[in-house]
Amino acid sequence: MKQLYKLTSLLFLFLSFSITSNGQEIWDWEKCIDYALKNNIQLKQSDLNIKLGESTVQSNRMNYSPNINAGSNYNLRVGNNFNFFTGTYEQQLVHYQDYGLNITQPIFDGLITPNNVKKSKLDLQALKLDQETLKNNIQLQILTAFLNIMNANEQLQQAKNQRQTTQEQYERTNSLIEAGAAAERAILDIDAQLTGEDLTISQIQNQLDLAYLNLKIILQLDSKENITIKIPELPDGLAIGNLEDVNKIYSDALGLRPEIKSSQLKIESAKKQIAAAKGNYYPTLSLSGNLNTFFTTQNKTTNQVLTGNSTAVGFVEGTFQRVLIPETITTQTKNPYSNQLNQNLSYALGLSLNVPIFNKFQVQTAVKQSKLQYQNAILTEQQTEVDLYNTIQQAYLKAKSAIDNFKAAEKNYATSEKSYDYATERLNLGSISQLELNLAKTNLSISASKLIQAKYEYLFNTKLLDFYQGKKIEL
Repeated sequence: MKQLYKLTSLLFLFLSFSITSNGQEIWDWEKCIDYALKNNIQLKQSDLNIKLGESTVQSNRMNYSPNINAGSNYNLRVGNNFNFFTGTYEQQLVHYQDYGLNITQPIFDGLITPNNVKKSKLDLQALKLDQETLKNNIQLQILTAFLNIMNANEQLQQAKNQRQTTQEQYERTNSLIEAGAAAERAILDIDAQLTGEDLTISQIQNQLDLAYLNLKIILQLDSKENITIKIPELPDGLAIGNLEDVNKIYSDALGLRPEIKSSQLKIESAKKQIAAAKGNYYPTLSLSGNLNTFFTTQNKTTNQVLTGNSTAVGFVEGTFQRVLIPETITTQTKNPYSNQLNQNLSYALGLSLNVPIFNKFQVQTAVKQSKLQYQNAILTEQQTEVDLYNTIQQAYLKAKSAIDNFKAAEKNYATSEKSYDYATERLNLGSISQLELNLAKTNLSISASKLIQAKYEYLFNTKLLDFYQGKKIEL
C-alpha cells in the first residue's frame, strides 16, 4: 500500500510537469484584458456601429450642400414630325439629343438639417459611451473568472497540502505497524482519510477546470487552448479597510459611469428628433438653376448660291432698258453638332417655395412618435440609474458581509488549527483515536476552505466598489 501511494504521487507530479511544459501559455491579468479588448466580437461590432454613426453625421452634414445632376436624352423620331425651325410638318427621320445640368441649393428647410446633424452627433457620442460600458462589463467578467481561478487554485493547493500531511502520517503509522509498535487496524482510518482527500482534490480540480473554461469563453478562445494564468501575489495578511459610504460611491458613479452618460445623451438626441420632426410643419425654400442645350437634324443652315444667270425683273422708266438681277438658288446644309450646342445653350435661375398644407397627418404622427421616444429615453435613463444604485447597494452589502465573514473565518481557522494541534498531541499520547484526529483535521480543512472563500469574496466586492468609483481594476 505504501509503495502504491508513492507511485501515485510520482505519477501525479510527472503529469503536472508534462502539462505545464507542453506548450502551455502563461496569461497574466493585463494580457487577458488586452486580448479581450482587441478580439471580442461584440467590441468589433461596436466599432462598426461607431463607424456607421460617423457616416450618419457626415451624411446629415452634406444636406447643407447643393444637389447637382447632369443628364442627356437621345430620341430617334420616324414619320411626320413638326419642324420648329420652318413651322411645317415634314416626313423625315429626325435625330434629337439634349443635355442638361441642374443645381438645387436648399436655403431653409424648417431647421430639419441642423437638428439632424446635432442628433447624429449625440448618437455618435452615445455609441462611444456604450462601447466603454461594454469594455467595463468585459473587465468585470474577466475579474470574476480570474478570482474564481485564484480561489480554486488556492483551495486546490490547500487540499494537496492537507493530503501531504495525511500521507506523511500514513507512512509513519505504517512504519510503526511494520515495527510491531501499532496494530494493523490503526492505518484503516488514515487510509479512509486519504481516500476522502483524494476525492476533495478531484472535486476542486473540476472547479478549477470549469473556472478556466469560463475564462476562455469570456476571452472567446478555443476550449482546447492550453493556457494557465499568472497568479498575482497577494499579501499574506489581508488588510481589511473601512468601506466608503454607499451614497458617496453612488454619487461618484453617477458622474463617471458611461452607461449613465450614454442614457443622458440619448435623451438629448430624442429632443433633437422632436425638433427635426416639427420642422416639417414649416415651408421650405430652395434656389435652383439649370443649363440646357440640344442638337437636332431638323436644324439646317440655309445658303443662297449664284447660278451665273440673270433674271429680268423690269424696265427702266423712259428708256425701256431691262433691269437684271443675278439668279440664285437656296440650299440647305447640316448645321454642325458643336455649332448647335452653342447656339441652343440656355440658362435659368429661380427660387422654389414649398408650403405644406395637408400631408395625411404624417408630420403630426412623426412628432407624436418622437415625443413618445423622448419619454421612453427618460424612463430608460431613470431605470439605468436605479439599476446602478441597486448594483452598488448589493456590492456594498456583499462587501460588508464579506468583511464579517472573513473575520469570523480567521477566528474559526485559528481555533480549528489549535484544536487539530491539540488532537495530534493527544493521539501521540494515546488518549484519542485516529478517527477523532481525522475529524479535527476535517474541521481544519473546512475552516481553511471557508477562509479562502471569504477572502476572495471580499476582494471581488471591494474591487467592484472601487470600479464604480472610477478606479482602475488591478490584480
